[in-house]
Amino acid sequence: MKQTIRVALVLAGSAMALGMAKPALAALSAGAAKVDITPAPDAFPYASPSSPHDQPFVGVHDRLFVRALVLADGSHKVALVSIENVNVPEPAAMVEAVAKAAGVAPAQVLVFATHTHSNPLVFFHGNQPSPQQAKDMAAIRSAAVSAVEQAIKAQVPARIGFARGKGWVNINNGEASTGTKTGDPLAPSDKSLDVVRVLATDGKPIALLVDYATHAEVMFRSMTRPDGLEVTGDLPGAVSALLEERGTAPVVLFAAGAEGDQLSQYKSLQADAGGLAAKDEGAAGWALLDVQARSLAVSVVDTLKLPMAMQDSAPLIAASGQAVCPAVKRKRNADGSLEEVPNGEAIIPLSLLRLGPVTLAGVGADLGTLVGQQVKTALGPQPVSVVTMTAGAVGYVLHDGAYAKPTHAVMGSPVRAGCAPQAIVKGLQALQKAR
Repeated sequence: MKQTIRVALVLAGSAMALGMAKPALAALSAGAAKVDITPAPDAFPYASPSSPHDQPFVGVHDRLFVRALVLADGSHKVALVSIENVNVPEPAAMVEAVAKAAGVAPAQVLVFATHTHSNPLVFFHGNQPSPQQAKDMAAIRSAAVSAVEQAIKAQVPARIGFARGKGWVNINNGEASTGTKTGDPLAPSDKSLDVVRVLATDGKPIALLVDYATHAEVMFRSMTRPDGLEVTGDLPGAVSALLEERGTAPVVLFAAGAEGDQLSQYKSLQADAGGLAAKDEGAAGWALLDVQARSLAVSVVDTLKLPMAMQDSAPLIAASGQAVCPAVKRKRNADGSLEEVPNGEAIIPLSLLRLGPVTLAGVGADLGTLVGQQVKTALGPQPVSVVTMTAGAVGYVLHDGAYAKPTHAVMGSPVRAGCAPQAIVKGLQALQKAR
């Protein structure tokens, strides 16, 4: 099986990478900001020409945001941007714009989506957006730039810390074991809840980065109004809002961990299972979202109570690259068999950001939990948080054993089994060594 790893490096700590004398660490500074990206009222009803069978969005339940965190150590700067959308829209243009706003190389930028399925852009497929979709994608890019610029202006002397707790709202979706997305409590599920805390040196909160593995689709396709769907940041948005409103931090970025095969335990639109018919809870589903969001937010607060050594000087090191594997398109034959047609190469973006006590491993894919655990193990012993759905995400990438059944995720995966997990791990290890 052909396997290729291409690594393009830009280092924010090149003196160390080249074996030169290690420079003294300068004091850390940080700033954060958030900008609203909710579609305007005149955008509704909001339908997608590329997804004509889906119901339109007809209103807003809760608002959507772009959140940014900028960290600097006097010589180096990194920018993190979290977007409440299913993916990073127009990823190349987004990364370029954010890097320009931050005044850094693209490798020093990590842009990722929370993977909410209730931003109207979830139903945009292909490369021909409607005028409204094009307008909203441009607005998101502008908001990301504004958030980064505001974060830079807000920078103050800072300290950074990391802790790993557990959250209890995700479950393996069960596809690989049962063939349906009804949840399997016995299948692999990473409960790790990673929290990066950034405080001003006077103790005032600046930001949190919360990393947890679950699809953000509690309310996906649930008819909460008689005539359609409502916009929501879903579980990540609700967790961020609860923590911000509580005063835990004014800006709470949420990153999707290795969530390719992970769901929240409860969804408003329930699939048929065990002889029970499918059911849409409709507006009652908001209670399911609230209960799960509160549970995860409390787990974040509990994680912040764990021992956390705060650093006021910390290495900021960044590198980016890509893993390249044979790509395929899959189709089901009339007899139920699965056919794979070669489709060139699948290019999976990779990023590595060292933020003092933790390393962020960015993977541009809808990554399965076992692959995420491979990454954490391979890049240790320092704590590693896996950030998926980064700019340029290619689709589902699962452990090789998952490809035995033509599940939703397998049909949506652009890679042939036997390459991607290994290529991702080796690519990230190459970035780690090159730093």
